[in-house]
Amino acid sequence: MLRDELLAKMIVQTSPSRKFEDWAEVLTEFANCVVEVNPKLTREECERLIAVGASFYRTLARAEDYRRTSVLGD
Repeated sequence: MLRDELLAKMIVQTSPSRKFEDWAEVLTEFANCVVEVNPKLTREECERLIAVGASFYRTLARAEDYRRTSVLGD
């Protein structure tokens, strides 16, 4: 499957509605998926997925921080 096809599927895929604060649970689900496929991956592939997870974390943590400071009127 091509990258664009995968991206399109992720965008249109339905998922349970969550609160914004639930992003840590989503990251945990991603980690669980990596654990499941880890035996089939090379070390480099696994490290790349971990790096993507870290990027998700940093992006979402910054968004959460921005949301909190905006709500508090800081």
